Amino acid sequence: MKSLKKNDKIIIIVAVVILVIAGVSIVMYQSPKTSNVPPSTITSEKNYDVIWTLRTDTLNTISEFAGTKSPYQGTMTIQEGNVKSITFNLSWTDDRMTFMKRMGLDRLTLEVTTPDGVTFTETNTSAPITGEGTITYTVSTGIIPPVSLKATDEKTAQAKLKEKPYYDDTWTNKDININVYVQIGELRIVKRLRDKGNDFELKITYQYYDGTLKADTTKNTGGDSNPPPEDPWVEPPYISMIINTGCGRYV
Repeated sequence: MKSLKKNDKIIIIVAVVILVIAGVSIVMYQSPKTSNVPPSTITSEKNYDVIWTLRTDTLNTISEFAGTKSPYQGTMTIQEGNVKSITFNLSWTDDRMTFMKRMGLDRLTLEVTTPDGVTFTETNTSAPITGEGTITYTVSTGIIPPVSLKATDEKTAQAKLKEKPYYDDTWTNKDININVYVQIGELRIVKRLRDKGNDFELKITYQYYDGTLKADTTKNTGGDSNPPPEDPWVEPPYISMIINTGCGRYV
């Protein structure tokens, strides 16, 4: 048997040591654990355009009497939300004019207090000859609803239409106080005693916004919904490469 040279023995020993170390590394190596926690869900929202239609409706006409000692006092409510404005139209006819229907003209005052505590007062005098009088006043809420919203689906978008800032219920089913006063125009005592006041009619018209959703345009507002790929498995160095490197001189 041919004896090995000292250098060859050293090479063989080193190769065996490397082989042992590589074997131990393979046994101890564990592939990266796969997390059982699902990747975070990234919500993809859609952008919905809101189409606002301005609708008009009326309340029942108030036909009452305003007396010199007992002014009319009442309340009214609006059931709709998103109220834009309310128009009050007070009309009457002076029934006791004197001197060719040009004297003794009554003055009526309309006073309205809105749900937010704001009061406005308007006064007008009956017209000569006809005795007719009118007061028209429009009070505005000043709301401007948004024209778009973001939601994950149409059902959620419809629900958002019933919430602020898309739905304003500041004046919805809230009392609006109305007072009507009369001031007799007749100066003579006897005529004043006969004139107890005036009948009147109050018509109330209001406008409100009615919102509907337009066809949605998909917009991903949460970033990439696809989770990043897992890190690739890193294979340890080929053992054959190690062995070949160390034993290439011994054949």
